[in-house]
Amino acid sequence: MKPLTQTPASARAPSNVSRVSAFEADVTVRRIRFASPETGWAVVEAADADGASVVLVGLLIHLEERERAHISGTWVQDSRYGRQVKVSEAHPLPPSDDDADTVLAYLVRVKHVGSKRAAGLIERYGTAHVFDAIDDDPHAAFTAAGLRRGQVAQAIRAWERLRVTRRLHLLLAPHGLAYLAPRIRETYGDGAHRVVSQRPYELTSVFGVGFLIADRIARHVGAAEDGPERRRAAILHLLSEAERGGSTCMPLEFLLSAAGELLGSTPGEADIDGLVEAGDLVREGMWIYRTETAELEAELAAQVQDLLSWPSGERLREPPADRDGLTEEQMRGVRNAFLHRLSLITGGPGTGKTASIRTIARLAGGQGARVLLVAPTGRAAIRMHEASGLHATTVHSALGWIPGEGPTHDEHDPLACDLLIVDETSMANLELLVTLLRAVPARGHVVLVGDADQLAPVGAGKPFAELIASGVAPTARLTHIFRQAAGSMIVQAAHAIRRGEAPTFTGEPGMRRDLFLIERSDPDAAREEIVSLVCERLPAHYGIDPVKDIQVFAPVYRGEVGIDALNEALRDRLNPTGQPVRGGRLRIGDKLMMTGRNLHELGLMNGTLLRLLDQIESDGEGADEAALLLGADEQVFRFPPEQSERLRLAYACSVHRGQGVELPVAVIVAHPAGGAFFLRREMLYTAVTRAKVATVIVGTREVLARAARTPDTGRRHSRLVERLTRLPAAT
Repeated sequence: MKPLTQTPASARAPSNVSRVSAFEADVTVRRIRFASPETGWAVVEAADADGASVVLVGLLIHLEERERAHISGTWVQDSRYGRQVKVSEAHPLPPSDDDADTVLAYLVRVKHVGSKRAAGLIERYGTAHVFDAIDDDPHAAFTAAGLRRGQVAQAIRAWERLRVTRRLHLLLAPHGLAYLAPRIRETYGDGAHRVVSQRPYELTSVFGVGFLIADRIARHVGAAEDGPERRRAAILHLLSEAERGGSTCMPLEFLLSAAGELLGSTPGEADIDGLVEAGDLVREGMWIYRTETAELEAELAAQVQDLLSWPSGERLREPPADRDGLTEEQMRGVRNAFLHRLSLITGGPGTGKTASIRTIARLAGGQGARVLLVAPTGRAAIRMHEASGLHATTVHSALGWIPGEGPTHDEHDPLACDLLIVDETSMANLELLVTLLRAVPARGHVVLVGDADQLAPVGAGKPFAELIASGVAPTARLTHIFRQAAGSMIVQAAHAIRRGEAPTFTGEPGMRRDLFLIERSDPDAAREEIVSLVCERLPAHYGIDPVKDIQVFAPVYRGEVGIDALNEALRDRLNPTGQPVRGGRLRIGDKLMMTGRNLHELGLMNGTLLRLLDQIESDGEGADEAALLLGADEQVFRFPPEQSERLRLAYACSVHRGQGVELPVAVIVAHPAGGAFFLRREMLYTAVTRAKVATVIVGTREVLARAARTPDTGRRHSRLVERLTRLPAAT
């Protein structure tokens, strides 16, 4: 490491602290005012070389009182706490000979190491080198200090608890990754630093650490460039990324080629076969799976076979032939629900899916059957309840999901129902549907309802669409558009898009004018048009809230009319004075969306729209823990600050992330500068149908026409249909 020199001039707060000024100095830590083990954030009182006091804030939990550190950062003026240094880097400095008392005080914190043994360690290794000596070989150091065998083991554990955060910081900070230290420690415990230094590719299992980050760390700690662990990590990373993109597997040739791009040299089939033998992968011909995903896909096929072949429940009998206002298509779905243990209902907007659900539930209840209605998300469950008048809940709530443990209900403790109706099944990925079907009672019936033409779900697989494509289960396809729905230009446009046709924007007489196109070829003009629509014209025209009742959808994040640019522009208009939190990335009042893994303990799912209501700061004594207060659907959640990177601005969002959203008004970007190539039929169809009152499209007719005629084919790999078509055909 190059020598660190103090620059006293920059260590002084400038007279005008509102102007950003650099800080760089060697300091001595006087007192830790506050420290959060969960986030690594700390507030530290320190003194520079001249004894002047300075308050430091940032990722500083690795610093100890009375030790010296080299600090880099900038002066800031906090509205409540005054002048502070926002720290970007904090490197502990080796103790000097004058720091013997500080080192002694640190060592006596180790179990079985009292003052006498601590002094002996300092004498043996020197004040400046004792910490490094213990780090290098704690067993030898504590044995030399006179500890007995059992005491040595306990002292080593105590030493690692003291040192793990510091070691993680020193390993990660050079790569700008110090923010990952709390998460990695939470995952791996007191031995987390050894995982980073000895098995860095294991970090790809930690949320937020992909292959490229793990590879950077691995190269820094000296991992072999051509080692088997690096190849294994790259291959598993690619398969995991493919699953996030919707695939359950990858073709061997494509996987090897992609791995070659990551690694710099292409692995061979022998590497794949080795991972198969080790249990990491499953190979089926020229298709490669992660083992867990292959097992899920095979399990779903087996579940379908069992449902189609096992006898029906005793409480469900064929309903009367009276249509009760239903079409023949709907009646087919109703009869299938009673005659078969598994049946499907699919159709576009306005084709009567909800009426079918309502009739099935009413008739089953009349026969004394227990009916359970579920949907993948809270919003979908609320819509199901509002539309049908029947109680509905989320899949996770019905399964009794316990955080960290999984569902309470499974094949050993099935759901207490005779008939399970699942709405919005197109949103359920492979893992969710398998988990739900495990909990179906031995004689229970299942009706899966959804729109197979909607965007595929987030995560691996699109089982609802694949079940329909396979033809193995009795399926009612609803195509008749009812009069009330037929009067909506949104509904007509959705069905046109399903057929591969561009929507029209000149409705017939008597139709509801709820679909609009505003053509803007210039991207800056298009962005300004969207901001004007969301912030002023649409709220004024429809009497709605611009944040709560309007959602902007865009295909990509980058560009003049990408999600990022739109979020910044919309926030500047809708929340310009919100108090900054989490380093200014978020503001009180922001519209946000949770991303990543579901937080079942909070009842928050990936894609949930939220409003940042307030920030609660810890009092440092445990009486009031730090939290972000988030609001959604009249509920308030205490969100862990360390999870804040999962929160993204959501004034605008992708269609994938917003496919469970349904709001009064949707604004859709269909512009050449806004990812026109990525806007496909399913994405456009899903976005258009998110609105209940009006959909406004900003862009060009050419982009719309291209999207409508371009299906999203060949972008997901799955072999579920192949597995299902091996089953006997349903009658």
